[in-house]
Amino acid sequence: MALGLACDHTDPGQVRALIRRVAQDYGRLDLLVNNAWGGHDPTAAETSHGAEVWDEPPEVLRNMLLGGAYSDSLTSLCVLRELIGPAGQGRIVCTTWHTDEPPGWLPYEVSKAAKNRFVYALGDKLRPRGIPVIGVAPGWMRTELMERAHPAGELDGRTETPHYAALAADPDALRHTGRILDVSELAELYGVTDLDGTQPQWYREHRAGRS
Repeated sequence: MALGLACDHTDPGQVRALIRRVAQDYGRLDLLVNNAWGGHDPTAAETSHGAEVWDEPPEVLRNMLLGGAYSDSLTSLCVLRELIGPAGQGRIVCTTWHTDEPPGWLPYEVSKAAKNRFVYALGDKLRPRGIPVIGVAPGWMRTELMERAHPAGELDGRTETPHYAALAADPDALRHTGRILDVSELAELYGVTDLDGTQPQWYREHRAGRS
């Protein structure tokens, strides 16, 4: 059974209302996946790359921080206060990306570094409570937008679909807390394949292409 609810994860009131609804309907939360992202949404002008770093529109970094690290923090802390904390159970996963060398687009790199440090810091704070906080870095995602923009043959065997079942079911998930794990690492670790039967190695190919 799935319950779809609209929520602006940068709005504390909406987030608290969502958490209260989950508590009312289900009584607990086993897994929180922070996947909200609004960094590229507002307007084309605000998400364009500046010709020089000082030409980057300031709204870009603000939107990425709000839609990334801030929304992750706000939602996680509300969930801990209302659902996970008292029981000392559950786990938190934040989707993010690696901070590569050499760094890429400045606002994006700064926003992802903030998310990654949040995973590390919250994981350290919650380790004594046995609540893992893990960053998961997916590669080229098979979303509706991607399927419209690319022919099917270009996506086969290279894209990933979001599934966290193996990680959520791992009784020793605390060993990953505070870390950023690539989806391909997790697929190999747990011996799982994607929905099309493949184990995409998008990040390894990406790194090889940049070296």
